[in-house]
Amino acid sequence: MKYVRVVIFIIISLISIPIIADASVPEGGADLLQIRAGEHSGFLRIVLEGRSSTISEGRVSQQGKDIIVRFTGRNFEIKKTGVPVVYRTDRDTVIFTLKQAGKLKSYSLQGPSRFVIDVYPEEEIEKKQANIETKPEVERNQRIKPGTVPAVSSNEHSAAKKMGAAANPGKVFDEKSLMPEKYRAMWSLLDSGNFYAVLKELPRHKPENTESLAALNYIYARVSIMAKQRLDAVKYLRLAYIYATDSALKELALLKRAGLYLDLKLYYEARADYIVFIRDFPSSEYIEKAHYGLATSLYRIESYQEAIENYRKSGNSVWVLYGMANAMQRLEMVQEAKKAYDQAMLIDKTFIKSSPETAYLIGENMRMSGDMVNAKITLSQIESGPYRDNAIISLGLIAMEESEMREAVRRFKTVAPARDQRVKVQALFNLALVYLKEGNYKEATSSLEEIRYNHIDSNMYKEAILALAKIYRKGGRVKESLSLLKELVYGKQPPAEAFNVLEEIVLETGTGPSQDGLTLAKLWSEVGMWLVDRNREEFLLKVASRLRHEGTPFIELCSWLVENASEQARARAAIDLAGYYIGIGSTDLSRNYIDIARNSRGAGDGSSRVEARILDSEGEPIAALKQILIIKDTEKSDLAMLGSLISKIDDPGMKEVQRAMAYYERKLNEGEWDAESYIHFADILYMNNDSSKALKYYRIAAEKNPDNEWVMYRVARDTERPEARDMFSRLEKGDNIYGRLAKSKLMEMSLLNKVREVY
Repeated sequence: MKYVRVVIFIIISLISIPIIADASVPEGGADLLQIRAGEHSGFLRIVLEGRSSTISEGRVSQQGKDIIVRFTGRNFEIKKTGVPVVYRTDRDTVIFTLKQAGKLKSYSLQGPSRFVIDVYPEEEIEKKQANIETKPEVERNQRIKPGTVPAVSSNEHSAAKKMGAAANPGKVFDEKSLMPEKYRAMWSLLDSGNFYAVLKELPRHKPENTESLAALNYIYARVSIMAKQRLDAVKYLRLAYIYATDSALKELALLKRAGLYLDLKLYYEARADYIVFIRDFPSSEYIEKAHYGLATSLYRIESYQEAIENYRKSGNSVWVLYGMANAMQRLEMVQEAKKAYDQAMLIDKTFIKSSPETAYLIGENMRMSGDMVNAKITLSQIESGPYRDNAIISLGLIAMEESEMREAVRRFKTVAPARDQRVKVQALFNLALVYLKEGNYKEATSSLEEIRYNHIDSNMYKEAILALAKIYRKGGRVKESLSLLKELVYGKQPPAEAFNVLEEIVLETGTGPSQDGLTLAKLWSEVGMWLVDRNREEFLLKVASRLRHEGTPFIELCSWLVENASEQARARAAIDLAGYYIGIGSTDLSRNYIDIARNSRGAGDGSSRVEARILDSEGEPIAALKQILIIKDTEKSDLAMLGSLISKIDDPGMKEVQRAMAYYERKLNEGEWDAESYIHFADILYMNNDSSKALKYYRIAAEKNPDNEWVMYRVARDTERPEARDMFSRLEKGDNIYGRLAKSKLMEMSLLNKVREVY
């Protein structure tokens, strides 16, 4: 059978188009859709942006190379922009035609509203040659012709012997011993580097059984590696693994295929093969090598914690120690990484020169450990290579730490134009942080908005959005801040700080409308669903208290707390509901919640206060008095309630009333109260014909509030003439009932004086 390698790929130029915050609406009632497309690592992304009412209707299907996106019943127009994908429209449908069909993944995003389609190219299905052919044969003459045999250096010989496996710890493979005797001569030729002679020899050998079939595929794999055709080698190793009856050959075929995937940077495929190897050959002499390969593939897909776990099972070679230290540093396990680096450098310091990534991460470890001097020396030595820009960012962070803001800005601006998105976004984000420290909110906003609109798929997008939300909030742009925060909490793994900022905004929002029309009730209806959590009980109780006069939101929140919160919070919420219901005259519901509160720990004085109100509403003032008298921490409202209850009892001589009067007076004398508390008590005394004691408390109230007209009138009526005349003269100026009473009293006093003069 002829094996023909077909490489299928899509070449699409990446065109960066800024994301527009809000798609406009064209005239004529049609919505406006904007289309963007670009190639990412391993997939093509197509984005349709428009109004949420249109985007929410988006449904995608596939027919061959056509991707059909239908916005059912929506009328829209396409904004004319250059995109590297062929498309056409048909009423409420957009049809994209690709050069190569692929697997689809679609989803929606908000802020702005977008419908996103990711297209993953389909890999060519491997031909099931082994089930059909009697021998594995490839016409290499089609690709490797006489006179064009690539030169193979001694280094390449070594690499070929390793079959593409990454440098890692473990035993050297003894592959020749695994070959049937009749194939060992070919293997010796391969050891000498003469793979072309082996290629000519192979077609003469017909497999006699599965053992020879596996061996021949294994030899073809090595030839393919030496000819630098590693994808073919992967296929042959797969067949060698399938047909091998010798366990040792099966192990090597699988392990070497995993190593090839690693060399080809197909890290997910490498991970899968290493996992199978560790599962199926746990006692293999190459198990440490497999764990090392798995750790390396996990590291490359950024599964650092799992990588560390496998590095620990990979032996103690210098590669293992540096790899584990790098993974720890990526997770910011600074002290653990430092110990691992120190241990590795005791074995081999020269390794750092061959690994730019390790050199950079060691510099980062120094910076995060506080060793700024050595960090600057180490990072400054990285003047070229793939981690040069990362090192410049780290030097910028050191400048920030040392309050050299101008130097930090210079460093970050140097790498902000970088092509690498991660580096670019990190530079922009840190540049924004510098501007924030300097109070330059305009420039900080500009840097963060560039991330927001142009780098939505970056790894720092959430951090940038959160920082931008805080700036908007600080600048009074609360609605815009909320829009960004809602985008974060709607997404996967929202940052905890986003919820904290939402909390702060809720607590800052007044019950009345703000300048932008935002009220607490409206805000809570928008964001409350994300903040209702047992871990936020204190916050929720505060919100409930402020929503008390909003009806349904208050009832719903308190009811949730009663059902889900801790005992103490449940009791407080039940008391709030009981107080609310007695306030609207629903005694039965109020009693139900008081019972819930009393069955929970933490009911305290609150239940006594509400119980007093219930008893008062039922015409039981004496029983209500008793509830007030057992309150431990008296509040102003308690004294007011006490005064009101005493006034309703016709017999002031009752011992309960006398006890309540004594309680009221004792509380007044034990603490500091406002004028109203003294006035209430003085009024009760006056009504009970104890005018001399009443005058005492009216005078205390007058000291606390000299302008209270009722107090002035009461004091003036019961005091000596000079002081009384002075107070009535002040009251006389007011155009109210007190002014008229004062005039009357002054006239009365004047007449009495004239009578005294005559008689």
